[in-house]
Amino acid sequence: MKKIIILFIFLFFLSCQPIEKIDSIIFDNNQFSKFEVFSRSIEINQIFEKKISNPYIGYTLEVDPSQRIIDWVNQNFDAMGNENIFIVSILDASLLQTEFENKEAKSFDEKTNFKYELFYLVEFNLFDNSSNLVATTLVEASRSTTSGLYISIQEKENIINDLIYETLSDLSDESLLLLKKYMGDFIL
Repeated sequence: MKKIIILFIFLFFLSCQPIEKIDSIIFDNNQFSKFEVFSRSIEINQIFEKKISNPYIGYTLEVDPSQRIIDWVNQNFDAMGNENIFIVSILDASLLQTEFENKEAKSFDEKTNFKYELFYLVEFNLFDNSSNLVATTLVEASRSTTSGLYISIQEKENIINDLIYETLSDLSDESLLLLKKYMGDFIL
């Protein structure tokens, strides 16, 4: 009888193991497009004011979404030359978490889920030495994803980090297109 109970407990714990494990996201900015700008310096202005209230959750992360943009610019934009000033302004980097009712949930699915939305808005400006605007472009990228209400903290972090990485990848791709289109004479 004792062996049956131990076997039952063992099988119970074995069945409680997660089916799918989400891998940790590693932010490697070297995978994104590189930009060489004909300017003497590259400046970053963070105009975006972080919101510390619901439904915004960017401030709860170890590295917030606006810092990811700053890291991306610092690692992927190089200034070459001794004229012009290239200014990158972060206008928005908001991450929202909202709760919604899943109307299509089956009997064993969670009825309430979270929706995560990330929006990036970045402005690129090139000024000459006299502070005259030479070229400008505005780049935006947004993505969203969902998750269950009752997930582990690590799984939630992985879902959010994946969302940030994919949105940053979209921002990089869109920046490449728009910078070549509007600042093609000043970008390599």
